[in-house]
Amino acid sequence: MILEVCLKDPLMGMPADAEVLNQAVQHFMDRVESVRLVELLKMNFERGEETVIAEITMKAGYTANDLELPEVLGSLEVLKADGRTYTCFLRCVIQDEFLLEKMREFDLDIIWTLPMYKSRDLYVYTCIGDAENLNKVLLLMSTYGEIQNVIFEEATFSGNNPLSRLTPRQRDLLIAAKQYGYYEYPRKINSQQLAEKVGISKATAIEHLRKAEARLIATLLAGY
Repeated sequence: MILEVCLKDPLMGMPADAEVLNQAVQHFMDRVESVRLVELLKMNFERGEETVIAEITMKAGYTANDLELPEVLGSLEVLKADGRTYTCFLRCVIQDEFLLEKMREFDLDIIWTLPMYKSRDLYVYTCIGDAENLNKVLLLMSTYGEIQNVIFEEATFSGNNPLSRLTPRQRDLLIAAKQYGYYEYPRKINSQQLAEKVGISKATAIEHLRKAEARLIATLLAGY
């Protein structure tokens, strides 16, 4: 499941009297445009530990010199720079009790995976699990903000190949369309001719192609 949530409160209800923590988090968020996880290396919700590789894009006017993770949240090391985007190694060890309790809320019987993206207002989470536990994720996230979009997919465990996110019929037809020149410009074949070659009706071919294209675009652009 890929879930897009528009947060009501980017600080997620942090107590007003936690002045140092509020300032530290606000300082970081005021300078960062977005955080996109590249690798999840370690996640331990009970102990409040998280180690990831992330691409952090700074807001205009800020550089890596302004990219400092508050000590209360952990440590950060810049590995590579590309314009305003920095590939970073982040190791979070949460010691604040409020943040630790918030993190433990996500300790559900699911597998957190990619894509995972965070901006000031929009969070994108991806997880694998059964219907009961995915519903728990939906309920939890609805308490933090407005759910904008939900994408359900069958888990295939076949790496990062985008085609693995399609049904077999969608995948086969999409590949056939590519091979026969349907996506070339100008097209070498139209939808009726493509349907005849694969032995299905034109309406069915168009339906499968549209669903396949929509799923690929939704997956690739999650968070945008």
